[in-house]
Amino acid sequence: MSKTKSINIVGITLKPNSTPDFYHLLPNLCSWLLRRKKQIVFREEDKNRVIKFFKNKSTDSLQFWNSKDFYNKVHLMLSLGGDGTLIGVCRKINTRIPVLGINLGRLGFITEFNKNEYFDRLEGILDGEFEVTVKPLINVSVIKNNQKYFSDYFFNDAVLAKNDIARMIYLRAELEKEHIYNLAGDGIIISTPMGSTAYSMAAGGPIVHPEVKSLIITPICPHSLIHRPFVIPDNAPMTLKILPPYHIVTLTLDGQVAVNIDEKDIVLINQEKMKKVSLIKNPDRYYFETIREKFVVSKKE
Repeated sequence: MSKTKSINIVGITLKPNSTPDFYHLLPNLCSWLLRRKKQIVFREEDKNRVIKFFKNKSTDSLQFWNSKDFYNKVHLMLSLGGDGTLIGVCRKINTRIPVLGINLGRLGFITEFNKNEYFDRLEGILDGEFEVTVKPLINVSVIKNNQKYFSDYFFNDAVLAKNDIARMIYLRAELEKEHIYNLAGDGIIISTPMGSTAYSMAAGGPIVHPEVKSLIITPICPHSLIHRPFVIPDNAPMTLKILPPYHIVTLTLDGQVAVNIDEKDIVLINQEKMKKVSLIKNPDRYYFETIREKFVVSKKE
């Protein structure tokens, strides 16, 4: 286990939808951090609801920063929520800032700690005693009239899908300059290994170990039996083009960012242009054990 510098400024990100857990978890967590003389920072836009969680307790010791400072100047980021909350943090956080994912949801494939166990590790983490796993976010650009119209990153998946009910979309997929196939169906999912247990798996894609350097192409309800999922290398750019007859199509990144794609737009997925995030590892958590545990939970539900 590596030893890094001590952590003094702790950022806390909350899931967008409030949960009863926050009314006791947040006051206890902040009190615990303040006793250890740590600065506690939230986003400015969370200020009103954070104050509500403390009821009649003082919040004078808490700080509220703008998003730019919040995601770039804290020493440690705590993500309180589910996988979606953590992914939202990963899309914005500076690579050098370690992120501790604390699961308040049901499944939580990428949130390493649950709400009952993270306190056991937090003391050592604040002293810099932890290991991180560095994961990539993949760049996506939309080219419109030969100009870059949109650019962002995804952690789990990029999905190109139809808007209209009972209509197929048609698209061409290429890896570098090699034609993969022309697809007719509801759409296509481009997933990272970390995201292979999400939408891609539900659509029939394979589970890929997160240490495998690859992307997964998974058609959504393809009209042809020969259009199967592919695992492709991570060192070549991918291109998606809409084919006629044209229908309204949306590009969605991690289920959090959406942009409409017009008929002549080109979607570029550049695996070499990556952003990275540092996730704190739970030394008591193992990948295949987590897979078994989460699938059992899903089956019971």
